Amino acid sequence: MESVTHFMSRLLDDATSADSTIVLFFVIAIACVIVLDAVTLAIGKTKRETGLEPASVSVSIDGSKTLPVRRYLSEKQALAGRPDALISEGGFIIPVERKPLARKVRDRYVAQLLVYMRLVEEIEGKRPPYGYLILGQSCRKIRIDNTPKRQAWLQKMLDEMQAVLNGSPATATPHDRKCQKCDVRKHCSFAHTNDHVAHVQSRSAALRRRVSEGP
Repeated sequence: MESVTHFMSRLLDDATSADSTIVLFFVIAIACVIVLDAVTLAIGKTKRETGLEPASVSVSIDGSKTLPVRRYLSEKQALAGRPDALISEGGFIIPVERKPLARKVRDRYVAQLLVYMRLVEEIEGKRPPYGYLILGQSCRKIRIDNTPKRQAWLQKMLDEMQAVLNGSPATATPHDRKCQKCDVRKHCSFAHTNDHVAHVQSRSAALRRRVSEGP
């Protein structure tokens, strides 16, 4: 069997003795292979950063220079969104949302993904059966099923938001720890007072002592 070096040497000799048109063809072909390889590497890198599987068929990746970004706008639902990625699985367009700093699934992440599923269903014409949340630096993938119960939960939130926009009073549900760190708490009528926070912390500390002391 001929060595690679000997083969390349023969190829170059043949190319130099060939017609200039053939040489030009070889140059263009090699350039196309190099460009295609670079594009493939770029897509693979973007997929890894987004948390997608290398084998997944990507339709859209936000921030990609090689895949178009899909932005959805629904006047009928008064919703808009731009998923971090869209992939094709089982004949469905599946939205993907990346949360690089998240450690666990939160309601707001699920709600955001459910909105994307609604938009995909209306504009793409097919209801996604699920979507993916990609959490943390380890890119942990969580499947969120698009169930009627979850969509009803989302609709309730959307109805409440619409009611506030139409003049209904907003009702806040502040969290003690977050309330203390909020920059506008001094101007918020829903903010917990220091006495309230101290009372909650005292009760929590007493509960922890009882649990540690045992019966």
